[in-house]
Amino acid sequence: MLEGTVDYDPLEDITNILFSKESLNNIDELISITRSYKKQLQEDILKEENELKEHPKNSAEIEASLRKVFQDFKETQDVSASTELTISNLTEGISYLDIAKKNLTHSLTLFQNLKILTDSYIQCNELLSQGSFKKMVSPYKIMCSLAENTFISYKSLDEINYLLSSISRLKGDTLSKIKQNYNALFSGGNISEHDTALTMELREGACELLDCDTSTRAQMIDWCLDKLLFEMKEIFRVDDEAGSLENLSRRYIYFKKILNNFNSKFADYFLKDWEMAVRLTTTFYHITHKDLQTLLKREFKDKNPSIDLFMTALQSTLDFEKYIDVRFSKKIKEPKLSSCFEPYLTLWVSHQNQMMEKKFLSYMSEPKYPSNETESLVLPSSADLFRTYRSVLTQTLELIDNNANDSILTSLANFFSRWLQTYSQKILLPLLLPDNIEVQDKLEAAKYTVLLINTADYCATTIDQLEDKLSEFSGNREKLANSFTKTKNIYDDLLAKGTSFLLNRVIPLDLNFVWREFINNDWSNAAIEDYSRYMVTLKSVLKMPALTDASIKQQQEQPSTLAFILSQFNRDVYKWNFLDKVIDIITTNFVSNTIRLLQPVPPFSLAGSKRKFETRTVVNIGEQLLLDLELLKEIFHTLPESVSNDSDLRENTSYKRVKRHADNNIDQLLKFIKLLMAPLDSADDYYETYSKLTNNNPDSAVWSFVLALKGIPWDLALWKKLWSAYNLETDDTDEGSRPDSNRDLFIFKWDKVLLGQFENNLARMQDPNWSKFVRQDLKISPPVMKRIVSTPQIQQQKEEQKKQSLSVKDFVSHSRFFNRGT
Repeated sequence: MLEGTVDYDPLEDITNILFSKESLNNIDELISITRSYKKQLQEDILKEENELKEHPKNSAEIEASLRKVFQDFKETQDVSASTELTISNLTEGISYLDIAKKNLTHSLTLFQNLKILTDSYIQCNELLSQGSFKKMVSPYKIMCSLAENTFISYKSLDEINYLLSSISRLKGDTLSKIKQNYNALFSGGNISEHDTALTMELREGACELLDCDTSTRAQMIDWCLDKLLFEMKEIFRVDDEAGSLENLSRRYIYFKKILNNFNSKFADYFLKDWEMAVRLTTTFYHITHKDLQTLLKREFKDKNPSIDLFMTALQSTLDFEKYIDVRFSKKIKEPKLSSCFEPYLTLWVSHQNQMMEKKFLSYMSEPKYPSNETESLVLPSSADLFRTYRSVLTQTLELIDNNANDSILTSLANFFSRWLQTYSQKILLPLLLPDNIEVQDKLEAAKYTVLLINTADYCATTIDQLEDKLSEFSGNREKLANSFTKTKNIYDDLLAKGTSFLLNRVIPLDLNFVWREFINNDWSNAAIEDYSRYMVTLKSVLKMPALTDASIKQQQEQPSTLAFILSQFNRDVYKWNFLDKVIDIITTNFVSNTIRLLQPVPPFSLAGSKRKFETRTVVNIGEQLLLDLELLKEIFHTLPESVSNDSDLRENTSYKRVKRHADNNIDQLLKFIKLLMAPLDSADDYYETYSKLTNNNPDSAVWSFVLALKGIPWDLALWKKLWSAYNLETDDTDEGSRPDSNRDLFIFKWDKVLLGQFENNLARMQDPNWSKFVRQDLKISPPVMKRIVSTPQIQQQKEEQKKQSLSVKDFVSHSRFFNRGT
């Protein structure tokens, strides 16, 4: 428990001993033991002190022993130093002998290498005099290696310096000898063609010798290239007629002869890894590139440069580059010769106008409609136009080496836009029948109009791809986009005009007869036994052939106008959207003619004025119209079935959309007819029916017009009674001041003009009581700054049809490819 250390802490033992209250009972015993232990420790300390006093001699003995140890250590050091000196004296002679051995070995190696160098020099000298390059290769390589790597540091010795100078002269003589042989070879002296021995000597001998020194080899290659191209450079000087731009093609032809002659006669005399043919072509590129820059600069100093000459030179250069690229697999790293023409490429782009003028002459003379009915229903000229564009674009990108050159790309974009606009004006627009010419043959007019739409769509979508392609290489995409903006708008306008023409001038030719039958029907004596005659005619007019071979053959002679139009569209998206618009036209016509049939004849509320139809008759008419709507729904559901022969047609999203659209229109018509038939016996019941069918429509003009169409007499008391039930549930908003865009016009949204006429006539009633009711209760006032004039029915329909002008963005979506027609 108690520790015999200096750092002993008594608190730890005290804590352990007195860890509980019970331990206090033994406190006396603890104190007694502690005192005894303390006394024992004091006795031990005294005992130790006494022992130290009794034996003081032990310290002196320890001190003496330490002195003895240090003395022995000093003696050992002295002996060690003496021994080391003795050993050094013994090994000094051995070190001198080792150094002498190394020097002797080095000297022997040096003299051996000197002998080899001398022998190699002598041997090379002899072989050179014999012209034996192949045998000379091995000693020559040894000589060059020793001279450059071993003895160059001993050049300060006269003998070595003399030998190295001799070797240098030998190298010069070797190069001169090799040049003599190649000069004789190129000049066609007494050397026989395809001399095998000479071939081996030069290729495996001379070329191997030249490979020993990089600078010598480069000098020799330049000398050979200069020899091979010497005549060409002399003939085609830029200051001579032969070297002019007019004779550029002759320069290329001459070089091809040089190249072919080299490959057939001289290529075997050089090592393959030298690639002499490639070097020869690269040197020609360098020379011609420099000459071309001078010639083109000189040519365009003139205010009236020859574009034909420029184009001829450019075309011959492009042809030559293609030839070289094919021959050498694009190994030539020198800048292309056609890059010299790049600063003047805007002239090249403008020169393409001549080509396009010839193209357009052929476009205007060829048949507008494809000769083969199975062909894509676009003008063949449009595909040819974009094939031409693609060719021009490809050539331009080759000329600028696929690098960004905004000025040229902008010129190209303007070129494309210009001729696309010309194509729309001269080729496409004449396909559309002018407004002042009556449609004589509706199928013929439809055929060419759909051809216009298909072609304009192809052009519009391909313009986008053309713009994207140009943008890949341009640093100014916005400027390129501006170049095409006007062109895109022109083609969008063409699409809208073509679609509007079909909807407003072709389709109505059939529908007008239907609605004439509607007008001429004896509605006062509606029997309600079968579908009305006008609906049977409408079904016949809109009849669509089933998509089977047999039925198509049956319908080929006299297809319905709608079926023919749909069959001519090049894409299903047009068919679906066109059906959407046709459904809206028929719905609008149905509503307009129903309203005209039932609307009151002004002036209103005159004494003794009678309604065209009594309320009871209107109910009968409504019952007949409900029956007709059943057939109309059947007709609408039949239309989408003929768009495509796809087995999954009913799962098609467009099919579902068109069918849903038709159902929504029919539902609106049903609500309108049911409202016309709703009884007026109870004002509250009528209001409940009205609210349910019109979705709580708050517009007082709509409420008034529906009542007028129901044939209700001009009995102010009856009108106020019905109004009181209606007015309790509507707010006090001034309907006359509410913007049309915020008004819920119910069924009259399809013919706002008729509603406006009714409001105008109602607000101008002369009877003061009626006038007060209209202005204060109904809050209907004449339109401000606007005059609505009643027009004959046919004139009215034409005005409505003009409103059908479509935005191309609402009618089509783009999904065409730039390589269409290739």
